Amino acid sequence: MKSPKKTLLSIATAVTMTFAAGAALAEYPEKPIQVIVPWGAGGDSDLTTRIWADAVEKELGVPVVVINKTGGGGVVGTSFVARAKNDGYTLINAGVSNMLVTPNFSNTPYNFETFTPVVKYTSVPLAIVVAKDSPYKTFEDFIAGAKSNRVTQGSWGASSSGTIMANIIANQAGYTPKYVHAKGAAASMVSVVGGHIDSAVSFPPAFGPHVKADRARALVINQKMDAFPGVPTFADHGIKGSFGGWSGVFAPKGVPQDVVDKLTAVTAKVMKDPKVLEAYDNIGALVDFRHGPEWVADLKGTYKIYTDEAARVSKK
Repeated sequence: MKSPKKTLLSIATAVTMTFAAGAALAEYPEKPIQVIVPWGAGGDSDLTTRIWADAVEKELGVPVVVINKTGGGGVVGTSFVARAKNDGYTLINAGVSNMLVTPNFSNTPYNFETFTPVVKYTSVPLAIVVAKDSPYKTFEDFIAGAKSNRVTQGSWGASSSGTIMANIIANQAGYTPKYVHAKGAAASMVSVVGGHIDSAVSFPPAFGPHVKADRARALVINQKMDAFPGVPTFADHGIKGSFGGWSGVFAPKGVPQDVVDKLTAVTAKVMKDPKVLEAYDNIGALVDFRHGPEWVADLKGTYKIYTDEAARVSKK
């Protein structure tokens, strides 16, 4: 016959195991999810992420809260998530700038391998934009003016994707801009329409509202878009390369696979919702849903291209 102490111990052990099993079987998510956007409010990363978050929140049944944590050309917010617990409740808005470019051109406390890619939901073409009353009516005008007078150009950090791509464009066109860095593409556009800088490299979610309100003009863009008819492409001007950005979410390295699977599944569902598609279309973002091993392999390949470019530049 068991002693009272042993009986109590057995009961306590059974209760503990029951609670542990319940915790292990608990389905993600059980509490609010925060998505850190390392750029300012109103830019392409912020807007595309908020549309995604609002849509998946309805599917997951818990709040999906977007938080802007700016600074250091995206490094502050991205570093915050790199240090976060890998339980799927803290995610980072990922894009070409903070995941592929900045870690190669700056000394960051993270790199591509610090995170687990989850999904990509949109892509956006880069454009060079000026104010409506700018003396530069065409990209040819802009190039000529930039060669004779050093133009100012808004971007979002010396080692950001915008600046790196803008440098490649400028080098091919034969001019050297003077960069004025802001917290994001939206902030740069405010400076453009306010007459504080001559131009900006920007994405449709940031410059689109200003163009539609007749406050700004896109001189050239990476790919033709129905929303901006008549705007020529970089290729039309002999500029070689593809210049654009994308938006998605990554999680800290080691996040459980079931978290990745759940977020991927709900994203796949909401990306078929006409209201979500319309929301992205309204801000000028192109739906580009990608996930899985093939996408990650592509990302790793692109990351190496930037690694090689950084090594080449450092040898100059």
